[in-house]
Amino acid sequence: MSGLVVINPKSAKILIFDLPNLPTNELNNLIIHCSTINHFVFQIETYKDCILIIVCASDKLLQLVPELSTRNFDSLYILNIGGNINGIIGNWLSKTTTVYSEKELMRHLCTKIMLCYYSEGIEHKQNGDNGIANTCFLDSIRVLKLAAMFI
Repeated sequence: MSGLVVINPKSAKILIFDLPNLPTNELNNLIIHCSTINHFVFQIETYKDCILIIVCASDKLLQLVPELSTRNFDSLYILNIGGNINGIIGNWLSKTTTVYSEKELMRHLCTKIMLCYYSEGIEHKQNGDNGIANTCFLDSIRVLKLAAMFI
Protein backbone atom coordinates (compact mmCIF):
# COMPACT_ATOMS: atom_id res chain seq x y z
CA MET A 1 0.00 0.00 0.00
CA SER A 2 2.99 2.31 0.15
CA GLY A 3 2.20 3.34 -3.43
CA LEU A 4 -0.61 5.75 -2.51
CA VAL A 5 -0.24 8.83 -4.67
CA VAL A 6 -1.49 12.30 -3.81
CA ILE A 7 -1.97 14.18 -7.06
CA ASN A 8 -4.46 16.97 -6.58
CA PRO A 9 -3.75 19.80 -4.11
CA LYS A 10 -7.30 19.27 -2.81
CA SER A 11 -6.36 15.77 -1.70
CA ALA A 12 -7.25 14.72 1.80
CA LYS A 13 -5.13 14.99 4.91
CA ILE A 14 -6.11 13.29 8.13
CA LEU A 15 -4.98 15.20 11.22
CA ILE A 16 -5.04 12.90 14.23
CA PHE A 17 -4.81 14.66 17.56
CA ASP A 18 -3.13 12.71 20.32
CA LEU A 19 -4.03 9.15 19.28
CA PRO A 20 -0.52 7.79 18.62
CA ASN A 21 -1.44 4.10 18.70
CA LEU A 22 -3.90 4.04 15.79
CA PRO A 23 -2.76 1.51 13.15
CA THR A 24 -2.32 4.12 10.39
CA ASN A 25 0.91 2.92 8.76
CA GLU A 26 -0.90 1.81 5.60
CA LEU A 27 -2.24 5.33 5.03
CA ASN A 28 1.29 6.76 5.27
CA ASN A 29 1.37 10.16 3.55
CA LEU A 30 -2.29 10.96 4.22
CA ILE A 31 -1.97 10.85 8.01
CA ILE A 32 -0.39 13.46 10.25
CA HIS A 33 -0.18 12.63 13.94
CA CYS A 34 -0.29 15.75 16.09
CA SER A 35 0.74 15.31 19.70
CA THR A 36 0.31 18.94 20.78
CA ILE A 37 -2.20 21.66 20.03
CA ASN A 38 0.58 23.81 18.53
CA HIS A 39 1.53 21.03 16.12
CA PHE A 40 -2.15 20.58 15.24
CA VAL A 41 -2.57 24.32 14.53
CA PHE A 42 0.56 24.33 12.37
CA GLN A 43 -0.65 21.35 10.35
CA ILE A 44 -4.20 22.64 9.90
CA GLU A 45 -2.75 25.89 8.55
CA THR A 46 -0.23 24.08 6.33
CA TYR A 47 -2.92 21.93 4.73
CA LYS A 48 -5.80 24.43 4.73
CA ASP A 49 -6.29 23.91 0.98
CA CYS A 50 -6.73 20.15 1.39
CA ILE A 51 -9.80 18.20 2.40
CA LEU A 52 -9.18 18.15 6.15
CA ILE A 53 -10.34 15.20 8.19
CA ILE A 54 -9.91 15.73 11.92
CA VAL A 55 -9.66 12.84 14.38
CA CYS A 56 -9.53 12.94 18.17
CA ALA A 57 -10.72 11.16 21.28
CA SER A 58 -13.71 12.57 23.13
CA ASP A 59 -11.56 13.52 26.12
CA LYS A 60 -9.35 15.72 23.88
CA LEU A 61 -12.13 17.44 21.94
CA LEU A 62 -12.33 20.50 24.20
CA GLN A 63 -8.71 21.30 23.39
CA LEU A 64 -9.55 21.45 19.67
CA VAL A 65 -12.77 23.46 19.90
CA PRO A 66 -11.13 26.92 19.73
CA GLU A 67 -9.22 25.94 16.59
CA LEU A 68 -12.07 24.09 14.90
CA SER A 69 -14.36 27.05 15.51
CA THR A 70 -12.24 29.26 13.25
CA ARG A 71 -11.16 26.71 10.62
CA ASN A 72 -12.68 25.05 7.64
CA PHE A 73 -12.65 21.25 7.71
CA ASP A 74 -14.54 18.48 5.98
CA SER A 75 -15.09 15.86 8.67
CA LEU A 76 -14.61 15.31 12.38
CA TYR A 77 -14.26 11.78 13.74
CA ILE A 78 -14.48 11.37 17.49
CA LEU A 79 -13.40 8.22 19.27
CA ASN A 80 -15.84 8.25 22.17
CA ILE A 81 -14.14 6.94 25.25
CA GLY A 82 -16.76 8.31 27.60
CA GLY A 83 -18.41 11.58 28.40
CA ASN A 84 -21.07 13.71 26.79
CA ILE A 85 -19.90 15.46 23.63
CA ASN A 86 -23.27 16.58 22.27
CA GLY A 87 -23.07 20.15 23.53
CA ILE A 88 -19.57 20.53 22.19
CA ILE A 89 -20.21 19.43 18.60
CA GLY A 90 -23.48 21.28 18.03
CA ASN A 91 -22.09 23.49 15.25
CA TRP A 92 -20.42 20.57 13.50
CA LEU A 93 -23.07 17.92 13.95
CA SER A 94 -23.45 17.37 10.20
CA LYS A 95 -19.66 16.91 9.84
CA THR A 96 -19.20 14.67 12.88
CA THR A 97 -19.06 10.91 13.18
CA THR A 98 -18.75 9.37 16.62
CA VAL A 99 -17.21 5.92 16.86
CA TYR A 100 -16.68 3.60 19.79
CA SER A 101 -13.57 1.59 18.93
CA GLU A 102 -10.28 2.10 17.13
CA LYS A 103 -11.28 -0.60 14.66
CA GLU A 104 -14.49 1.26 13.79
CA LEU A 105 -12.55 4.53 13.52
CA MET A 106 -10.04 3.03 11.10
CA ARG A 107 -12.83 1.55 8.97
CA HIS A 108 -14.48 4.99 8.73
CA LEU A 109 -11.19 6.72 7.90
CA CYS A 110 -10.36 4.22 5.17
CA THR A 111 -13.83 4.56 3.68
CA LYS A 112 -13.59 8.37 3.74
CA ILE A 113 -10.19 8.29 2.03
CA MET A 114 -11.50 5.81 -0.55
CA LEU A 115 -14.29 8.25 -1.40
CA CYS A 116 -11.79 11.13 -1.65
CA TYR A 117 -9.61 9.17 -4.08
CA TYR A 118 -12.63 8.12 -6.11
CA SER A 119 -13.93 11.71 -6.33
CA GLU A 120 -10.47 12.91 -7.32
CA GLY A 121 -10.38 10.23 -10.02
CA ILE A 122 -13.74 11.40 -11.37
CA GLU A 123 -12.43 15.00 -11.56
CA HIS A 124 -9.33 13.91 -13.47
CA LYS A 125 -11.39 11.73 -15.81
CA GLN A 126 -13.69 14.68 -16.59
CA ASN A 127 -10.60 16.78 -17.37
CA GLY A 128 -9.31 14.12 -19.77
CA ASP A 129 -6.44 13.05 -17.48
CA ASN A 130 -7.20 9.33 -17.75
CA GLY A 131 -3.81 8.13 -16.51
CA ILE A 132 -4.06 10.16 -13.31
CA ALA A 133 -7.72 9.20 -12.96
CA ASN A 134 -6.83 5.50 -13.17
CA THR A 135 -4.15 5.94 -10.50
CA CYS A 136 -6.73 7.56 -8.22
CA PHE A 137 -9.23 4.76 -8.89
CA LEU A 138 -6.59 2.13 -8.11
CA ASP A 139 -5.70 3.93 -4.88
CA SER A 140 -9.38 4.03 -3.94
CA ILE A 141 -9.61 0.26 -4.43
CA ARG A 142 -6.48 -0.34 -2.32
CA VAL A 143 -7.86 1.77 0.52
CA LEU A 144 -11.24 0.01 0.29
CA LYS A 145 -9.43 -3.32 0.69
CA LEU A 146 -7.66 -1.87 3.72
CA ALA A 147 -11.04 -0.85 5.20
CA ALA A 148 -12.11 -4.49 4.99
CA MET A 149 -9.34 -5.36 7.44
CA PHE A 150 -11.20 -3.37 10.10
CA ILE A 151 -14.56 -5.15 9.81
